[in-house]
Amino acid sequence: MAWTESSTIQRSLLEWAEEAGWEHVPGDELPRDKHDVVIETWAREALLALNPELADDPESVELVLHELNQAVLDAHNGLVSANERLTVMLRGDHSFTTIDGRHVPRRLIDFKDLNNNRFTVADEVTVNGAAKPRRFDVVYYVNGFPLVVAETKTPVKHQVSWVNAAKDLHDVYEEEYPNFFATNVFNVATEGLEFRMAPIRAIPDPDSEIWAPWGSTEDDPKTVTGPARVERAARLLLRPETILSILKDLVMFRHARDASEVDIKFLPRYPQFEAALVIHAKVLAGRPGGLIWHHQGSGKTELMAFAAARLLRDDAVTRKFGSAPTVIVIADRKDLVRQTAEMFETAGMPRMSVPRNRRELHGLLRSGEPGVVITTVHKFAEAGHLNNRSNIVVLVDEAHRSQEGKFGDAWRAAVPNAKFFGATGTAVKDKDRSTFKLFGDPGDPDFVMSRYTPEQSIADGFTKPVIVEGRSVGFNLDKEALDEAFDELATEEGLDEEEKVFLSGKASHIETILSNPERVAAVCADIVDHFLIYVAPLGQKAQVVAYNQRLVIAYTRAIEAELERRAAVMPDGRLREVGVVMHVADSKETPKEHKKYLLTPEQEEALKRRFKKVDDPMSFIVVTAKWMTGFNAPIEGVLYLDKPAKDTNLFQTITRPNRPWKNPVTGQRKDFGRVVDYIGLAKAIGKAVAGPKAKDDEEDELNVTDASKLAGKFVADLTRLLHLFGGIDTSDSSFESLAEAHERIPEGGAQRTEFIETYVALQTVWEFLDPHPMLRPFKGQYFWLAKVYESIRPKDVSKTFLWARLGAKTTDLIHGHMSDVGVKSNLSKTVTLDAAGLALVKKIAEQLKLSERQTPESKADDVYQEVLDSIEARLRRRLADTEGPAYQSLAERIEKLRAKAIENVADSLAFLEEALKIAQDVVAADRAAEQGGALDQLADPKRGALTQIVAENTPPGLHKIVPDIASRIDSIVVEVAYAGWSASDAGDKRVRRELRSVLKEYGLPIKGELFDRTYEYVRENY
Repeated sequence: MAWTESSTIQRSLLEWAEEAGWEHVPGDELPRDKHDVVIETWAREALLALNPELADDPESVELVLHELNQAVLDAHNGLVSANERLTVMLRGDHSFTTIDGRHVPRRLIDFKDLNNNRFTVADEVTVNGAAKPRRFDVVYYVNGFPLVVAETKTPVKHQVSWVNAAKDLHDVYEEEYPNFFATNVFNVATEGLEFRMAPIRAIPDPDSEIWAPWGSTEDDPKTVTGPARVERAARLLLRPETILSILKDLVMFRHARDASEVDIKFLPRYPQFEAALVIHAKVLAGRPGGLIWHHQGSGKTELMAFAAARLLRDDAVTRKFGSAPTVIVIADRKDLVRQTAEMFETAGMPRMSVPRNRRELHGLLRSGEPGVVITTVHKFAEAGHLNNRSNIVVLVDEAHRSQEGKFGDAWRAAVPNAKFFGATGTAVKDKDRSTFKLFGDPGDPDFVMSRYTPEQSIADGFTKPVIVEGRSVGFNLDKEALDEAFDELATEEGLDEEEKVFLSGKASHIETILSNPERVAAVCADIVDHFLIYVAPLGQKAQVVAYNQRLVIAYTRAIEAELERRAAVMPDGRLREVGVVMHVADSKETPKEHKKYLLTPEQEEALKRRFKKVDDPMSFIVVTAKWMTGFNAPIEGVLYLDKPAKDTNLFQTITRPNRPWKNPVTGQRKDFGRVVDYIGLAKAIGKAVAGPKAKDDEEDELNVTDASKLAGKFVADLTRLLHLFGGIDTSDSSFESLAEAHERIPEGGAQRTEFIETYVALQTVWEFLDPHPMLRPFKGQYFWLAKVYESIRPKDVSKTFLWARLGAKTTDLIHGHMSDVGVKSNLSKTVTLDAAGLALVKKIAEQLKLSERQTPESKADDVYQEVLDSIEARLRRRLADTEGPAYQSLAERIEKLRAKAIENVADSLAFLEEALKIAQDVVAADRAAEQGGALDQLADPKRGALTQIVAENTPPGLHKIVPDIASRIDSIVVEVAYAGWSASDAGDKRVRRELRSVLKEYGLPIKGELFDRTYEYVRENY
């Protein structure tokens, strides 16, 4: 029996539905004409049962049904607007006309007692009327209204996925039969391996955050995957109580503000759904509040809108407290209030107020008027006691910042009996502060009522991983001359020892280093270089964080000069621009050069809008404090960080680029956000990302993906793929080579599945890292694998599946046209600052499936343990505190400051080189063990390539000593080469001289092809 969608996932959906309380009726047995959307007999029964007064008024019943059918038919004139109208009707909020001209609300669904509704699930539901009859796989009806349509596909075909199901819904069914979706709450698309839900008119996309997965915050994304995740999602989402909860309170509509926009419907994601329901339940239970700890960028503002809507729409809340509630939404900055108010307004939030000043806020809260109040924490200053009501609910955004000090005390004192809920992506716990204790309910596990981790958010596609790239910004220091000059200054000024210590302390501040004009120029040149190579081609924008306002201006001018010097223009020829956002006081003391950057709120909003537009030349925003937190611009692909930060501020800063984004012009999706660190914050980043522990024995979670891990993953995936084709010459592009490759990955076999899945992952990493110099040795092998994949990939869905992963650069690579773009082979440019040494080694070993079966000859365990021990020792040395408390000299203090800024990068670079070598050595040892052969010396890829070059250019009689020659060249070059040698005349001459010496020693020509090829290879790889 063949596996089909009807025999697999479609049948399972029906079984799970019946277990959840739905009655299964085959589509052809429904009491409906195939032209009908609403099953009128069931709708009529529900209308009479839920509105007993209509029993003696049959004409008014017909008027209700007529108005419903007219609203359904109006979907042909605009599905979203018709769906909004019917949502209001289904909620019972619409007043229908009676036969005598009155307007009376009617209930169509019983949201209080679900047993009073008819829940029916039907399969193979056929609809006629348009050009061609269509058949919907699974339809969920409540009282005869089709609320959910699920489109299924087979799970056993590579060329078919949930995206195909979503495309059928969006491109065909909603276009041809919009009336069938007029009462729709959401659609479902699944092939049994992934499960996605979305509102009507949601454009299907392989990495769409609108076509969202469903699940539970209690699940581990590493273990609940594939079919198990699908079953979990279906059982949680496709329950009557879940669907009706969403319909009643959590469906919102955002209306177009101008002709460039369209009306859209939006729904909660499952973390928002869970948290909104828990807030509602806690308010009804009289609990004091709770802490919502959701990853930065996962939609906490929308969560507040959903929670407020549920509280304001529920009669039970009003009955419990005797009056409708007031929901206060607190932000800690004016711009966040504007963002929140705009979101609530476009979501159609009823009775919303945004007080302009303290007086308005205080008066509004004293009045006890129900509705939503959106304000800043600062407006509670000097408020005193405002209202004693217990049906005030306070929702605090960025709770880790608003919780402390006089403002936090003020809003708690103003409404002392309110329920306080704090939402944060970066909870705080230290000796003085604790977000857990201030907002947490003691009845919640570890004082957290809802936890949505970075791992869950990234796995769900709601946020993207963040890549941290380290930069070493070093300089030479003549300590003796500096000390001598300082002593002369002290003598001239008559300074005593205490004054010298004080002055040297002030002068050795990090600002002294950061403000060096040469350093500013070098950093900004690197920023522009990195941006033009990695970021601009994707259509993304950049944020630069500088140390203070003076440096913001200096960086802005330097970046502008670099852009002009390089003629860095947009596709339409306009020069790229740099904007500045910083707090500038409008006072006499403000420096004149700062006042140039004084922005009104309207001007700042206009700058944000420009920055978010892909075709606007505003490419860089330079900041020092503003926009480091609370700024949401998905187009931001990179943040250049040159300012010390720690804990919550650092975490919020480095997560600015983690929002998903799709280039509207090219269709290219953001796979990662980037942070380029010039300040040396490896340890601080790791601590900030792990966050505080809700309990002392909780393990740290490191959620920033760094460049070294990505490089390690590339080596691992490449090795796994090449192992499938062992013995095939990857430099051979003939048809015979391709045919042999196809034999290794037969269609329908496990090997092909492994190849496809691994190659797609490999492709994503290549696209992100290219043109990383570490990729150069693997370029030919990647080309070969890309051509194999191109020859077997599904042809009929290439646009559906592969465009999001095939950016312009990777597409060019597949077709053999990728150029080097002239990036220097300087590893310190792209090595991560936070190498996380042991984790990477273990990860590489795990990915390469390091065999436990070792032969005495291979000794892979010995090699692995030896390198592991050396890394552990290096990490211990790095973590050691080398700073002495006593003052020695100004030069010594400056030197320590300089060393502190670069030591992590240096260690990371050394570690990455070693880690990549481990990956290759482990594979070599494993292969030798599997083949039962001896491995006297682990293969060195550099030496192997040198051997080939020497072998191809030496007389036949010398071939037996070729390995010795290559080994001699390798050892000499390692001794004389150093970082940056190729850019130095002295270094270049010395390497050339030593190469000639080795060749001469073996009687080989010191000029010609042998020398030229050897030198070029050494230059590129050493």
